Order: sequence, then C-alpha cells, then structure tokens
Amino acid sequence: MELINENPVLERPISEETSCRITVLRFILSCVVVFFHNNKVLLPIIASGQLNLSNVDVWLHIPQFLFYFIFSFAPVPLFFAFSAFIQYKKADAYLVLLKKRARSIVLPLFSWPAIIIGGRVLIKLALIYFFPDRVSPELPFIGEWSAKEWIYAFLGDYSSGLQQNMLCEPFIMPFYFIRDLFIMILLSPVIKKMVQKAPIAYAFFLAFLYFTNARPFIVCVNALVFYSIGFYIACYNIDLLKLVDSMSWKKFTVLAVIIFIHVVISNKSCFCVPLSCLFYLKLSKTLISTNKKVLNMLKYLSSFSFFLYAVHLPYLLNAFTKGWFSHIQQNCFTDLAEYFILPTVVCVCGTAIGILCRKICPKLFYILNGGR
Repeated sequence: MELINENPVLERPISEETSCRITVLRFILSCVVVFFHNNKVLLPIIASGQLNLSNVDVWLHIPQFLFYFIFSFAPVPLFFAFSAFIQYKKADAYLVLLKKRARSIVLPLFSWPAIIIGGRVLIKLALIYFFPDRVSPELPFIGEWSAKEWIYAFLGDYSSGLQQNMLCEPFIMPFYFIRDLFIMILLSPVIKKMVQKAPIAYAFFLAFLYFTNARPFIVCVNALVFYSIGFYIACYNIDLLKLVDSMSWKKFTVLAVIIFIHVVISNKSCFCVPLSCLFYLKLSKTLISTNKKVLNMLKYLSSFSFFLYAVHLPYLLNAFTKGWFSHIQQNCFTDLAEYFILPTVVCVCGTAIGILCRKICPKLFYILNGGR
C-alpha cells in the first residue's frame, strides 16, 4: 500500500460515458431518498406482517408499494458502489484518499448536526430573551444528553441494535450513510485485498451477510456488500453497464412483477435492491441519450445532490408531512397524493435552499456540501 506519494494518479481512467451516467444519476437518486423516507402510511402495514394480497390495505396502496419495493431501494447501495468504483479507478495513495474524505465526509458529518442543534438552542435563547414570562428557561439538548449521548448524536449508537430511539442513528438520520462510507474507506485496503486475493470466498461471505441480513460489525450490510461490489466491478473490469443495457425494458418489467409477487408472498425484500439498482442503471442510458438541455440540467443539479440528501431530514420532510396529515383527511387517494406530491415539493424546496445558499454564502455551502 502506497503511503508516500501525495499526488493522486489516475491510473485507471473511467470512460466518459460511465462518468456521465454516474453524474446524471446523483441528483435523481438523492430525490428518491426523499421518497424512500416518506413512508408513514406504508411502514405500519409492512411492520404488521400482513403484506399479502388478502390484506385490503395492500391493494389500496399498490402504487406506493410498487414504487417503494421496485424503485426506491437503490440510492444508498448505488452510492456505495459508485464510491468504491471511482476510488479504485482513481488509485489515490491511502493518505491522500483520507485527506480528501476528511473534507467531503467528516466535515459535513459534524457540521450539519452542529448547525441544527445549535440553531435550535439559539432560537430558544432568543425566545427566552424576548418572552421570559411565556417560555421555559430549559434549553433543548443542554442537560438532556450525557457526554456519551452527545457523541451518539453525531456518530450513532450501533450497540443499540434495532432499538427505536433517535440516538440509535446519528442526529441527522440519513448521515448513517456517510458515517458508514468513511468506515468503508478506512477499511478499503483490507477490502481491496479480499477482492483481489480471495474473490470467490469473499463473494460467498458477502452473499451470506446479504441474504441473512446479519450486521457485519458497526455498519449496515448494504455498506459492506455494495462497496465491495464496486471494487469487484473496477478490479476485474466488469462492463456492468453493457450487461444492463443488454436487457430490454420488457424483460425488466417481467422481472419486476415476479420480484414484487415474491415480496408479497414471502414478505422478504432481498431481491428489491438489485432490481432497483438495475432500473436506475438502465435509466442512465436513456438520460444521456436525451436532448442536451435535460442532460446539462441534471449535471448542474448533481452538484446539489448531497445538499438535498442532508437538508431533507430531520425537519424539512417532517414539517411538510405533519402539515399535510393534520389538515387533510387520510384515505387511500390522499395517501397516494401525499406520497408523490410532498417529496416532490421537498426536493424542489431543498434544492432551492441549496442554490440560494451557494449564491449568498458560498463558503457555508462549501462546508455543508463537503467541499463539493
């Protein structure tokens, strides 16, 4: 492992088409994350264990279930795979890689929670100052968390397993992804060795973890599995996009129907992630073949993909959904409208905030966006 060379060397160039397809997917996948997290109606049905065709609620929410199980599982796995693929191709020295990732991952991992927690404290201080007789003097978070819990607010408490509490994940819940990504990067020399020296045995190990959903250590299963897949594709020059393009949309539709029926019957979604990834990889070919205006727009928006990913929780999406459910009567039609309308509104508002932030305060945007 090379630790001395401080100049990154592009030893294995990525083709222009592959780079373009990854770029145009970034913003779209960030938008899909918002849809994935907007499942207040579906999750109770899934958790009840009654995900079968004899359940009336399943039939009433079929469009949402189709989107959830077929189209919304791909973003985080693809981000892990893209990161490993690009990392292998760029062939940066390990210390150079860590320097880059300290800026792009660690900086926003701490800055976003600090701003949100600090912002709530400052708002409460202002309310106490202007309305001392109407507001409780207790500050949010201050005195509520122990020193250990403050650490958990930024890094998460993975010893809690599946316990449902806020500190089980980082304070900004989607940031478990970049936390896990940084751990993968720290372990990347070991993972690379496994892919190169014991590819078959390591592949069986990954398959065991994936299909049993066993937690390998302090990261999610998808982090290790799809990050490793990115290394496999890059290391062995697998032309995955060519294989994906060879499948027709008709065959994809048949496959999607089979897998959805399998999910309903077995209540297991292990095949949904590969199917969802397949869809977006196929879609990327269509996107780069469209007119240049659409392509240029997606390239421009890709620079806001991480910002949207970070800003949609914990408040933006929750505020919109809370307002919706408190003012609109819930039924299968309004649920369907909410499922597709509100995430779209959140994506537009979140991106607009990012654009304004970059124009008004570019240094702040640079920090919050991880130097992107």
